[in-house]
Amino acid sequence: MLRPVKLSKELEEVYQDLFKPLQVSRRQFGKAISCMREIKCLKPREPYCVENVTKVDRLSLVLTGRLVVSQNGHALHIVDCKQFLDSPEWFGVCTNDAYQVSITALEACRVLVWHRDKLKLSICDDIFLQAVFDNILGKDVVKKLLLVSESSCNGVGFYVCDDVVAETTKLLSKNKQGQTGLGVLLTRQVKNRGDTNVWNLAKKAQSEQDPETSV
Repeated sequence: MLRPVKLSKELEEVYQDLFKPLQVSRRQFGKAISCMREIKCLKPREPYCVENVTKVDRLSLVLTGRLVVSQNGHALHIVDCKQFLDSPEWFGVCTNDAYQVSITALEACRVLVWHRDKLKLSICDDIFLQAVFDNILGKDVVKKLLLVSESSCNGVGFYVCDDVVAETTKLLSKNKQGQTGLGVLLTRQVKNRGDTNVWNLAKKAQSEQDPETSV
């Protein structure tokens, strides 16, 4: 007789929110979780990866907190709870390749980290589970593209879909001058303090944010 798959509270939430709606069984999810490397805790300012340095050897999901993605010192977008940090790298990027972006914690975070290659190898014999991961990660990539791409809709530069993007990402919306709220705050910090402490945005955003919409 097969034993029931027991999950921690955090992993149960991941299963219920992301995998169960796609008809993934607890046993299939347990198979994926067996490839977990760790649940990593990040402090504010602590980097998850550094562009052109850190190898793409993991797949990570944000359990709590938020992180900022940047490239060449320019903030691109924010990654919220229940979003993946490296979904674009899942598709066609080798483990020996390095991240093309840097990702830094804006606040205290907990991140579920998988062994990337071990996970891929583990699900290679389960076509359904492969399709589920491709589906979830593909949607996550689309969310990220929505955050960094411009839309011609209504002549407004930055398009944010409320159905798929958490409310906290409103920092990325552009104003009439074509500047994002995040960019304005970064520029202000550079002028006033001579640094680029993007993690200071966390406290400001926390005080101004609306309740998050469910995704």
